[in-house]
Amino acid sequence: METHYEILNVSENASHDQIKARFQQLILLHHPDRNGSSPNDKQAQRILEAWEVLRDPTRRKQYDAELSARQAAVSNGEVDLDDMIYDEDNQSFSLRCRCSGVYTITEDELEQGIDTVCCDNCSLQIHVLYDVLEEEEPIQSKS
Repeated sequence: METHYEILNVSENASHDQIKARFQQLILLHHPDRNGSSPNDKQAQRILEAWEVLRDPTRRKQYDAELSARQAAVSNGEVDLDDMIYDEDNQSFSLRCRCSGVYTITEDELEQGIDTVCCDNCSLQIHVLYDVLEEEEPIQSKS
Protein backbone atom coordinates (compact mmCIF):
# COMPACT_ATOMS: atom_id res chain seq x y z
CA MET A 1 0.00 0.00 0.00
CA GLU A 2 1.43 3.36 -1.03
CA THR A 3 1.99 5.96 1.63
CA HIS A 4 0.84 9.55 1.23
CA TYR A 5 4.49 10.48 0.74
CA GLU A 6 4.85 7.99 -2.10
CA ILE A 7 1.65 9.22 -3.74
CA LEU A 8 3.00 12.79 -3.74
CA ASN A 9 6.53 11.58 -4.54
CA VAL A 10 8.16 13.46 -1.64
CA SER A 11 10.38 12.30 1.21
CA GLU A 12 8.99 11.78 4.68
CA ASN A 13 10.99 14.74 5.95
CA ALA A 14 9.90 17.11 3.16
CA SER A 15 8.89 20.59 4.26
CA HIS A 16 5.30 21.82 4.09
CA ASP A 17 6.25 24.06 1.14
CA GLN A 18 7.81 21.13 -0.76
CA ILE A 19 4.72 18.99 -0.19
CA LYS A 20 2.42 21.83 -1.25
CA ALA A 21 4.39 22.50 -4.45
CA ARG A 22 4.38 18.81 -5.37
CA PHE A 23 0.65 18.53 -4.63
CA GLN A 24 -0.08 21.47 -6.92
CA GLN A 25 1.99 19.94 -9.74
CA LEU A 26 0.36 16.54 -9.43
CA ILE A 27 -3.23 17.72 -9.06
CA LEU A 28 -2.89 19.83 -12.22
CA LEU A 29 -1.44 16.86 -14.04
CA HIS A 30 -4.06 14.33 -12.89
CA HIS A 31 -7.25 16.37 -12.44
CA PRO A 32 -9.98 15.02 -14.77
CA ASP A 33 -11.02 18.54 -15.85
CA ARG A 34 -7.46 19.31 -16.95
CA ASN A 35 -6.38 16.09 -18.64
CA GLY A 36 -9.65 14.75 -20.03
CA SER A 37 -9.52 11.54 -18.00
CA SER A 38 -12.56 9.85 -16.59
CA PRO A 39 -14.03 11.34 -13.39
CA ASN A 40 -13.76 7.81 -12.03
CA ASP A 41 -9.95 8.01 -12.26
CA LYS A 42 -8.76 7.48 -8.68
CA GLN A 43 -5.32 9.13 -8.95
CA ALA A 44 -6.61 12.69 -8.42
CA GLN A 45 -8.60 11.48 -5.39
CA ARG A 46 -5.54 9.77 -3.92
CA ILE A 47 -3.50 12.96 -4.40
CA LEU A 48 -6.19 15.02 -2.65
CA GLU A 49 -6.39 12.55 0.26
CA ALA A 50 -2.62 12.61 0.72
CA TRP A 51 -2.61 16.42 0.68
CA GLU A 52 -5.45 16.63 3.22
CA VAL A 53 -3.41 14.63 5.73
CA LEU A 54 0.07 16.01 5.06
CA ARG A 55 -0.91 19.70 4.96
CA ASP A 56 -2.17 19.69 8.56
CA PRO A 57 0.72 19.48 11.08
CA THR A 58 -1.36 17.59 13.67
CA ARG A 59 -2.73 15.06 11.20
CA ARG A 60 0.72 14.64 9.61
CA LYS A 61 2.32 13.95 13.00
CA GLN A 62 -0.35 11.34 13.77
CA TYR A 63 0.05 9.79 10.30
CA ASP A 64 3.84 9.63 10.73
CA ALA A 65 3.40 7.87 14.07
CA GLU A 66 1.03 5.34 12.47
CA LEU A 67 3.49 4.75 9.62
CA SER A 68 6.32 4.22 12.04
CA ALA A 69 4.31 1.73 14.09
CA ARG A 70 3.23 -0.13 10.95
CA GLN A 71 6.82 -0.37 9.69
CA ALA A 72 8.11 -1.55 13.07
CA ALA A 73 5.38 -4.17 13.31
CA VAL A 74 6.37 -5.89 10.08
CA SER A 75 10.12 -5.75 10.52
CA ASN A 76 11.88 -9.01 11.18
CA GLY A 77 15.05 -7.23 12.27
CA GLU A 78 18.47 -6.65 10.85
CA VAL A 79 20.58 -9.23 9.06
CA ASP A 80 24.24 -9.00 8.16
CA LEU A 81 24.90 -9.60 4.48
CA ASP A 82 27.53 -12.18 5.48
CA ASP A 83 24.76 -14.28 7.06
CA MET A 84 22.89 -14.53 3.75
CA ILE A 85 23.48 -17.16 1.05
CA TYR A 86 25.05 -15.88 -2.16
CA ASP A 87 23.77 -17.12 -5.53
CA GLU A 88 26.47 -16.43 -8.11
CA ASP A 89 24.21 -17.16 -11.12
CA ASN A 90 21.65 -14.55 -10.08
CA GLN A 91 24.16 -12.28 -8.32
CA SER A 92 21.85 -12.17 -5.33
CA PHE A 93 21.79 -12.90 -1.61
CA SER A 94 18.96 -14.79 0.09
CA LEU A 95 17.76 -15.85 3.52
CA ARG A 96 14.85 -18.02 4.65
CA CYS A 97 12.05 -16.24 6.50
CA ARG A 98 10.39 -17.80 9.52
CA CYS A 99 7.27 -18.34 7.36
CA SER A 100 9.35 -20.49 4.95
CA GLY A 101 9.43 -17.70 2.37
CA VAL A 102 12.66 -16.12 1.14
CA TYR A 103 14.22 -12.68 1.41
CA THR A 104 16.25 -11.93 -1.73
CA ILE A 105 18.36 -8.91 -2.60
CA THR A 106 20.50 -8.49 -5.70
CA GLU A 107 23.93 -6.92 -6.02
CA ASP A 108 22.38 -4.23 -8.23
CA GLU A 109 19.89 -3.32 -5.50
CA LEU A 110 22.70 -3.08 -2.95
CA GLU A 111 24.70 -0.84 -5.29
CA GLN A 112 21.63 1.41 -5.61
CA GLY A 113 21.49 1.74 -1.82
CA ILE A 114 18.46 -0.48 -1.35
CA ASP A 115 18.85 -2.28 1.96
CA THR A 116 15.31 -3.30 2.95
CA VAL A 117 13.94 -6.58 1.61
CA CYS A 118 10.44 -8.02 1.83
CA CYS A 119 9.73 -11.70 2.18
CA ASP A 120 8.28 -13.25 -0.97
CA ASN A 121 5.65 -15.11 1.09
CA CYS A 122 4.54 -12.82 3.93
CA SER A 123 4.58 -9.15 4.95
CA LEU A 124 7.79 -9.29 6.99
CA GLN A 125 10.87 -7.41 5.92
CA ILE A 126 14.50 -7.21 6.97
CA HIS A 127 17.13 -4.52 6.94
CA VAL A 128 20.34 -5.81 5.35
CA LEU A 129 23.54 -4.56 6.96
CA TYR A 130 26.63 -4.26 4.78
CA ASP A 131 29.70 -2.12 4.24
CA VAL A 132 30.37 -0.42 0.94
CA LEU A 133 33.92 -1.09 -0.16
CA GLU A 134 35.57 1.57 -2.25
CA GLU A 135 37.65 0.28 -5.13
CA GLU A 136 41.29 1.17 -4.72
CA GLU A 137 43.08 2.94 -7.53
CA PRO A 138 45.97 0.96 -8.97
CA ILE A 139 49.37 2.03 -7.75
CA GLN A 140 51.36 3.58 -10.54
CA SER A 141 55.05 2.95 -10.58
CA LYS A 142 57.46 5.81 -11.01
CA SER A 143 59.68 5.48 -14.06
